[in-house]
Amino acid sequence: MKWIRKKWRLLLPLFLPPVLGGGLWVVWSNPVVEKLENVTVDWRFQARAPSDGPADPRILIVGIGERSLAEIGRWPWKRGIHQEMLEKLRPHGPTAVVFDFLFSEPSEPELDQAFADELAWFPGAITGASADDSVFSSGRFTADHIGKTAALTKIIGDIRQVEGNDTGLVPIPDIAVSAWTGFVNVEPSSRVDPVRRELPLVVRLGDHLFPSMVLQTLLQSLGLQTDAVELELGKALRITGPEGHIRSIPIDEAGKLTINFRNLERLPQADYATLYRELAAAGETGTLPTPVRDRILIFGQVAAGLTDFGPTPLENLTALVKVQAAALDSLLREDFLTRAPRVPVIAGWLTLAWISLLAVRKAPVWIGVTVPTLLILGYVWVGQAVFNRSSLLLPVFLPVLGLVTTHGITLVDRLVAEVRARRRVKSMFSSYVAPAVVDQMIASGEEPQLGGEECEITAFFSDIQGFSSFSEKLTPPQLVTLMNDYLTEMSDILLNHGGTVDKYIGDAIVGMVGAPLPCVDHAHRGCAAAIEMQLRQIELREVWRRQGGWPEIVHEMQTRIGMNSGPAVIGNMGSRRKLNYTMMGDNVNLAARCESGAKSYGVYTMVTGETRRLSMKARDDITFRYLDKTVVKGRTLPVAMYEVVGFTADLPSGTVDCLERFARAMERYLAQDWSAAIRGFESAAEVEPHRPGLFPGVETNPSLLMIQRCHHMWANPPGDDWDGVYVMKTK
Repeated sequence: MKWIRKKWRLLLPLFLPPVLGGGLWVVWSNPVVEKLENVTVDWRFQARAPSDGPADPRILIVGIGERSLAEIGRWPWKRGIHQEMLEKLRPHGPTAVVFDFLFSEPSEPELDQAFADELAWFPGAITGASADDSVFSSGRFTADHIGKTAALTKIIGDIRQVEGNDTGLVPIPDIAVSAWTGFVNVEPSSRVDPVRRELPLVVRLGDHLFPSMVLQTLLQSLGLQTDAVELELGKALRITGPEGHIRSIPIDEAGKLTINFRNLERLPQADYATLYRELAAAGETGTLPTPVRDRILIFGQVAAGLTDFGPTPLENLTALVKVQAAALDSLLREDFLTRAPRVPVIAGWLTLAWISLLAVRKAPVWIGVTVPTLLILGYVWVGQAVFNRSSLLLPVFLPVLGLVTTHGITLVDRLVAEVRARRRVKSMFSSYVAPAVVDQMIASGEEPQLGGEECEITAFFSDIQGFSSFSEKLTPPQLVTLMNDYLTEMSDILLNHGGTVDKYIGDAIVGMVGAPLPCVDHAHRGCAAAIEMQLRQIELREVWRRQGGWPEIVHEMQTRIGMNSGPAVIGNMGSRRKLNYTMMGDNVNLAARCESGAKSYGVYTMVTGETRRLSMKARDDITFRYLDKTVVKGRTLPVAMYEVVGFTADLPSGTVDCLERFARAMERYLAQDWSAAIRGFESAAEVEPHRPGLFPGVETNPSLLMIQRCHHMWANPPGDDWDGVYVMKTK
């Protein structure tokens, strides 16, 4: 076990792929996996569609659309309309006329007979049937034929797996003996979504299998009947003619064909009413604008108001007659879809995972991220290219998930190892992080000792607004680059004003001004540094925007700063084995509360009244805005809070106007004149420098906050002895 722990990282790339490969095998047919894989298949169909060639020119969809319904009348139509259409088609010699709807109920006898007689003129006439448990179905169907359409007899496999029913809707006898019957069942293909991806070539009715409309149409185009079909469920449907084998069609255990959808817009289509007019105008010898000779005419509903619609990989709402036509197009052109078998796919995945893991085993982290990313993109590209070229479907979801998981686990393991290594290194040198402290120790010749001394300082805390979102939207190399640039710029400003960086906590800077080198103007230095940081961040945002490649969150980066001045304990503190030059005390905690509390007030730099007093005592060139007198969480005495607005000489006139309006409103607030205070703060809110919707990341500002506060105080008066103190409920 000890040897395994020591060699863990060497063994991980060897044993992880087989373990995950076994997992891929187990979940291969999982419904959730199937659904997600289907999404990738749909994307591939959609990506290929623009480059698809024309459909088989023999196919012509004669659509019953809005125009036909407007000219001929509401659906359903009398059969005399179809009889007239067939009568006019007869001289023009179509190969087949296929009706993608049912004639299962008698209508007017003379119309039924006339329609049946007209169908009999066409050797390739086909009408629809449906195997379902409709209330209109009769009892259990037991016959081995429907009119002149015989059931299939050459079958290998369990016919109970084939889609169908013991009852169904079939053409009335007169029509069944005049035309061939084909089943129009096009139910959703999958147990996980409603998309039509497959179409049954055979349908079970009772104890017999009958041809679907698509298969029947193919047979008629070849001049064959059902006795030419040999069915081996789970493998192929084979058609054999007088001269031998004609074609083999891949099917699943249920006798379904997975449709190789091509661009549905390229299926030839004509409007029913328009074709009728063209036929009437052409007569028996004229030329038709829409040729029909030697073509397969499929009559079906395409009007959006009709019910014969469903989703396909290419469209959310597709007329199901187009699904029939797409399947027929695949059969006529022998353009079949093939799925890669499970065994070679997983074997190939294992090889790819091993090679890629070994390739990045000792590489930098950015290479460990880049290589699998490029590998995944390359695999997806190859999958699309193979699909475009040969209609071979390589699984995408599981292999990609496996590669992401494999490299993700190894990358996390490496990152954990590196973090531990950095901690070990930091434990050796953390006592010397602050250069000024090191210089002081060298000058004094003293070794680090436990303890510290009390000094007057200004404690400084800063934090990036919403930093947790940065790590979600940036890659690790981007995040490191951004933080290095940001922390360098901010730290340099603090150091240039005589400050010391105590530590970095993620994106946060903890620092102080006034130690280890004392200075009487530490409060002014800290406020000046904060102003320059905010101004420099505006410049950095513009730099990042010009660089490009950074997400919007970087362009909108904001920093909140909090400071407080007063005595604190400064020195080397920690254990006897590990020391850190730092600060502690109540005034330090209050500075941290200023930073976190700035968000509540909608400001970006907030200081205590003591910091303002000491800053103005040293130099009166900075403008502050009084915000509140509050008792922060964890303290009992109230503290005045101020916003550091900026250098007085640089303030825009609009900001000065806002501060004046705010100050007048604050006077009314402290006088408990809530109505006047609300009006005053509303006036100030109109000219606030930071207004929601106009400034990135702003949700509130002091004026908006005080409006809410006034309403609350108005509803809950504080009493005549109120001294303006507000108790904060959060840090």
